[in-house]
Formats: sequence, C-alpha cells, structure tokens
Amino acid sequence: MIRRVGVAGSAAAVMGTMMAGCAASKNASYVAPVTPECAWPIATNAQTISENHLLNISNPDTASDYWLMAFSVQNGLRITLSGHYPASRYMSFAVYNSHGTPFTTDGVESTLTDYRIEPDPGSINPWQHPAPPGGKFTVTLRADATPSEINTLPLAPRGTPVGTAGLLFLRVYASAQTSPDTISLPAVSITFKGVSKPLLACPATATPTGAAVQEVLHVLGLPANYLQSGLPKTAAPPAKPGAAGTIVPFAVYPAGMGGTVDADIAYLSATVVPPQNGDVLVIRGEAPSTPKGNNPAPWPGTSDDLRYWSICDDLRPPPTPVVVNRLPDGKVDEACRYDSQLTLDQDGYYTIVVGTEAQSASIEAIPGATFLPFSTAEPTQLYKLNMRNMLPSPDFHNAIQNVPANGKPSSAAAVMGPYYPRAAFCSLATLASGGANACVAGTT
Repeated sequence: MIRRVGVAGSAAAVMGTMMAGCAASKNASYVAPVTPECAWPIATNAQTISENHLLNISNPDTASDYWLMAFSVQNGLRITLSGHYPASRYMSFAVYNSHGTPFTTDGVESTLTDYRIEPDPGSINPWQHPAPPGGKFTVTLRADATPSEINTLPLAPRGTPVGTAGLLFLRVYASAQTSPDTISLPAVSITFKGVSKPLLACPATATPTGAAVQEVLHVLGLPANYLQSGLPKTAAPPAKPGAAGTIVPFAVYPAGMGGTVDADIAYLSATVVPPQNGDVLVIRGEAPSTPKGNNPAPWPGTSDDLRYWSICDDLRPPPTPVVVNRLPDGKVDEACRYDSQLTLDQDGYYTIVVGTEAQSASIEAIPGATFLPFSTAEPTQLYKLNMRNMLPSPDFHNAIQNVPANGKPSSAAAVMGPYYPRAAFCSLATLASGGANACVAGTT
C-alpha cells in the first residue's frame, strides 16, 4: 500500500514547479509577452517533487499531475485546447487571475471539470457515459465567454487591463498511466488579431527557462530565478516545533487569497509534533466511497460519495513540502496515500498509522493498518496532515466541503460524523493488541 517510486531515469523529472502559496514578491520588472512562447512550459508530478526540493512546495498531492501555461490578457485573444479525455480518475482545466485566484466572469466560472466537458462530434465523454478514455474535446478561453456556450472558459475577470498575466492549469489525478510522460497533452492554438497559430510544445530541459516559464513564475508570485536558487533569504521564517507528542486535531481553516486553489477540492488539516518515545500517530475514520480504479467513470456515480480523497503528511514550515524519504534501496517513499491505496476493515474504516520508516514493517504487519511516514531527515519537526475531499456527490452531506472554515475540530466532527478522522498517539503494542479504537477512544 506504500507509494514508492524510483528516482532515476524519469524524463518528467526534468520539468516543473509547484503551485504557489508561499510568501514571495512579484518580479516587478517582468512584462508578459502578447501570446505564450510555447505550450505547457511547466509540469509537476510525483517524480519532480521527489527529485528536486525546489518543486516540492504548497503541500502537493503526489497522485496528481499538473501542467501550467501563462498568457497575457489581450482584446480579441482566444486560446483553443484540443485534446483527448485521459485515462485517469479526474481531470480539469482552471484559469487564474494575476493573483493566482479563480474567478467568475459574466456567470462563467474559471474551472471546467471533466464531466462538464462536452465531447467533439462522434466522441463520448467517459465521465458522462460509459466509454473508454480517448474521446476528443475542444475547449476555448475567450474574454466574451457566456453561460450559454459549451466548453468555454473566461480569460480574465471583467475589467482586467490589457497585458495582465493570467494562468491556465491542466490537472490530472490518479492517472492509470505509469508515467506522466505518456499522458497526451491538449494541443494549444492561439488566435489573435484574426490570425491563428498552433503552439509547439515547450522543450523539456533540466531547469525550464525562457519567457514561457517566467510568465508562470510571475503569476505564482515566485522570483524570476526561483528554479535556479529557490526562495529569497527574506522568505517567512520556519515554524517553530512545539512540545513533542502534541496534536491539534483536524479542522477546516479560513483560506487566504491566491495559491491557485482547486475549486473541486476542500481540505481538512491537523498539526502534530511526533513523540520521542516510539509511539505512532493513529488516524481512524470511515472511508467515503469513491469510483474504483484509475479510469474515468460517469459522474456522479450511483453509489459514490466522493470522486477522490487522500491524506498527505507535510512539513509545516514554509514552503510546506510533502515528506519525501529516500530509502536504502534507492527508492522514494512519498507521504501521500489516496483512497484506493488504503486498507479498509470489514466495516469500511481505515486506520492510517504515521511513524518512522524503521517502524514501517511492524505497522504494515498490523491487520487493517496503512503506513504513512514521518520525515527521516526532520523527525522532530512540526507536521501538517492534510486530508483532501474532491467533488462530493450531492447526496453526501459529510464531505469536508460542508465543514465551516472556523478552525474548530468540533465543527468538523459534527458535520463529518463517522467520516471525521480521529487522531491520537499510541504505542505499537497497544495498537497491535487492542486495534485502532483502543488508541483513538475518547478523542474528538
């Protein structure tokens, strides 16, 4: 059940950055070009996160694959995306303004999710009707998008000045492909002043450079030299670890502006500092039902609560990277597990056990337990556990999306009921002999 990937020979690992949310100043001297230089200049995925710490920021989910492309808002500009529905659990397009924030223009939202993307004539959308992936679609970004048009996204909020930078995301979650390199990216065509031209794919280099990359970094609020040197020395100081063995239970906290948030996902977070006596962190709750496998399925499903959910163990100090441990055999253990990677008991409950890599074998030997690692390099650090809920069914009222963003665990527990993740530190002996309930009994 452990997601471990090799770190050698991945072509995808030579590209990337991750969505912002960290404190960094804009590049004030940057001027966006009229049209993008090339298509999809920056990619981020599990391999890029594992191999380059500069790409591991803003608590990423390692089951996701992202591609980013910036553009300059211009009168009459249209961007056309021609692609194929991928073999994955989820995909979406999202447009962000110059501050990295989603928006709505004239009643048209800036996110378009898979099941809402109408197919080209003769094709079938596998999130609308049972069908294999691969059907064709066409999506257009334009300033004058209206709700009556299909597959149309707004370029920018109404009144955005000409020349302002915007950002387009392609997100794919839980891909059935063994490598993101095999995912077919949509072709991009630009129409400006009556002339249409296709964009060539951006070259893959060890450190992406060029105007197309600078556009993306600018909108994300990252310095122009970020991929070479990281954040400036004046970035926010690291969070200070608390007393060993402390837990701030799961809750939903108010979200700040920017950060290129995914409109289809809501987050539940807990903060912990590991004990130093060998105890592990036990997280217990009922698992929402999700589609089986990693291929598209009609949504909403007849018996699915969520499209996808996951939990990741991140280091709390900025830039909030997901834990990545390099193992003696040369592989990597990334501290994210998503729904189909979790072991469930006969009642449909999961038991996630967060411990050290040295404890992994003992944890995995406990029936029903799924191992999630603390950092090998920073074992006493402050950690942030993030649980994601994606696209709840209209009939599933226990989703994180329905929890008030007030930072109160009691509010989250009241809404989520048995699906709320109760957490407690526990000895491996108690867990092995009494089960997870012996560890979390009496917790929030």
